[in-house]
Parts: sequence; C-alpha cells; structure tokens
Amino acid sequence: MSALTPRGPAWVAIRQHRPALWTALLLTVLTVGCVVAARVWVGSAGAVVSCGKGCEMSTTASGWFRWAENYVGHAAVLLPLIVAAFTAGPLIARELESGMYRLAWTQSVSPARWLAVRLAGAAAIATAGAVLLAVTLRWSRSYSQEDAFLSMARSWSGREVYPALGATVVGYVLLAVAVGALSAVLLRRTLLAIAVGVAATGGVSLFFAWVRPHLWPVVKAEGGAGTSPFTASSEPWIVREGVVLADGGRMTYKQCLDTGFSKSPCDPATTSTDVTRFFEYHPASHFWPLQLVETGIVLLLAAACVFAAFKVLGRRHG
Repeated sequence: MSALTPRGPAWVAIRQHRPALWTALLLTVLTVGCVVAARVWVGSAGAVVSCGKGCEMSTTASGWFRWAENYVGHAAVLLPLIVAAFTAGPLIARELESGMYRLAWTQSVSPARWLAVRLAGAAAIATAGAVLLAVTLRWSRSYSQEDAFLSMARSWSGREVYPALGATVVGYVLLAVAVGALSAVLLRRTLLAIAVGVAATGGVSLFFAWVRPHLWPVVKAEGGAGTSPFTASSEPWIVREGVVLADGGRMTYKQCLDTGFSKSPCDPATTSTDVTRFFEYHPASHFWPLQLVETGIVLLLAAACVFAAFKVLGRRHG
C-alpha cells in the first residue's frame, strides 16, 4: 500500500490543494448525478408519444433531462477555463510570487521536477474529469436520440456540446494546464497569470470554434427547390447553403438576407420552381475526423507551451 502513496513533492502538492480537489470531486459528482437522475426519471415517466394520460409528467421529466444534458455540455466547455485559472494561479504562480517554491527547491527537488509534478497532477485530474463528462454526455445523448421529443433541435455540431462529445475536451484541458503553467512562470503574479491563462485558453477555443468547419473537406450536394439531400436522422452540419444563379454563381442565404430576401433569388415567391439549391455540409460520419484533427492541433500547442514553460523556468532558476 505504501508504494501507491504519493511522496515528496507530489504529496506536498496534494496536501496544499486538498480543498480544491474535494470541491472538484463534489462538482463532478453533482454534474454526473444530475444527468443520471434525470434519465432515471424519464425512464419511469415513459416516452412522449401523445398528450394523453401521463403526458404532463413525461414532458416535465424530459424537460429536466434536456436541461441536465445542456448543463453537462456547458460544464465541459467551461472546464478548460477553470483548469487554466487553477494551474496558472494557486498551483504555480502563487508559490512563485510568495517564495514558497524555495522550500521545495532546498530539499533536493530540482525546479524542473517541481514543475513536472504539478503539471502531471493537474493533467491527470483534469483529464479524468474531462473523460467522465464526455462519457456521461455521450451516454445521455444516445438515450435521448431514441425519443422524438428529446431529440428535437439536437445537433452534434453545436458549440456548447461539440467539444464535450469526443476527444477534443481532453485536448483543451491539457492545453489549459500547459497555458496556465507558461503564464505562471512568465508572469509570476497570481492574478495576472490567471487572467492571461484564462484569456489565452478561451481565445484558442473561440478560434477553433470559428475555423472548425474548415478542418475537414465538406460534402457538396445540389437539389431542386423544395428538396433536400438529408434525411430526418442524418444530423448534418450545414456549413453553407443557398441557390445556384443563372450564370453558375452561388448566393448563400446569408447573402440573400443582406441584400433583401424578398427580392433575392432565395425567395421561393420570386424564383422559378426549377431553381437549384446547393449545400456544403459535414455528415455525422465527419464527427471523428474533425475531432481528431482539432485535438491533434491543440495537443501540439499544449506540447509547445509545456516546452516553453520548462525553458523559461530553467533560464531563471536553472
């Protein structure tokens, strides 16, 4: 049993941050518990098939289930920001700012080992939390898609759920650890390091939310007015759609709105029935290619930040 007990700098770090660890565990249990409880409630209420006897209870349960799902999705999206704030501030910058790091470094613990222990611990705990949230969300959505009411307005491409449905959330929490560490060793001021770490992590997340549709080639399709290449269960992520003009050019629906929809080729009332519509979209089969490409890029950024953090620490305290 003693071989499994943390020792040295790892044990010191755990003792220092026990309140934060217990808080993180409690929040994780509550988050997962909300989804599990809502699913059990929905199962006992029955599926929404009509507004007859029992419809009110089932609808209420389904509404809570959808709320719990959204709660987990948003929690997974916010998790990297929380990890970045904790890593940058209490875990590293506060010790550098207060001088507490000198106590560890005078006890045969090198600066590199001191930083490595903190990064490894934060990465392991954050990854475990991210994986648990992702598994919970996928489990709940696999159930909700069996119910017509629960599957309404659901899409795997939504910004609030997409990162949490696969490997991307793990990549972002590891990036958060790396960015937090780099900002801490560079700035050595707790509040400033937290602000920079959170801003940088959030900036990367927003950037990829913007470029995400272009990380994998889209599927292109055309069809006549009133037709669609999609089925009700295909769950496409439509990147661009509009009409093909007489000269072969294309006008998206956004462009039609900008120029006045009622007078544009997009308006069915002013367009002949033989108009051709175009679609550029990602089918559901593109989910994992998009996830893996984004995760790979994010992990490369994380590795670069970790390398830079050790370099900065080595130059200042080597």
